[in-house]
Amino acid sequence: MASPGRTPSVTRLETPTQAPAPARRDVRSRKLLCKHALDRVGATLALLIASPVLLSAAVLVKLSSSERVLVRERRIARDGSSYEMLAFPALPILERWSIDQLPQLVNVLRGEMSFVGPRPERPEFVELFGANLRRHDGPRRVRPGIAGWSQLQTLAGRAPLAERVRWDDWYVENWSLWLDVKIVLRTIWKVVRGEQPA
Repeated sequence: MASPGRTPSVTRLETPTQAPAPARRDVRSRKLLCKHALDRVGATLALLIASPVLLSAAVLVKLSSSERVLVRERRIARDGSSYEMLAFPALPILERWSIDQLPQLVNVLRGEMSFVGPRPERPEFVELFGANLRRHDGPRRVRPGIAGWSQLQTLAGRAPLAERVRWDDWYVENWSLWLDVKIVLRTIWKVVRGEQPA
């Protein structure tokens, strides 16, 4: 019992600490590094496996009297950076099986794109809508993708731009390696069935 006139000693309480938000961002950053490393390994293997198809497509394009075997389209990523996206010219037989998109494997190998990610926008759309298309996705940005969540919703190219951006935002917020796997598998299924992910 404390003696009169003396204040009893009180155990000092430590200020409660919360889990710092940067720790969560660091985990996401490491996962994105893993994603981008897998992208480059996968692009290398895919280019080797698909080389006969790419060569055949290039010959077909040349025989169709096209001036250029490859089309280079300037595209804008979500952080505002730009790059040249590669594709074969639009031929129905190539578009039906999405073969015209295969040159984008080179973009993935260069680190400009990912297998899965938000679809990059055309410069004219970015100039028209400005900052509404630009998103800063954390310390390491989510790269544009050959396949994407908005494409699986059959939105890209056939829906208002705001809808496509909304689906791409959902993908970035809910991104995981498992989600990428599901998108890739569903995209392959669409291509095998002759559907065209937009």
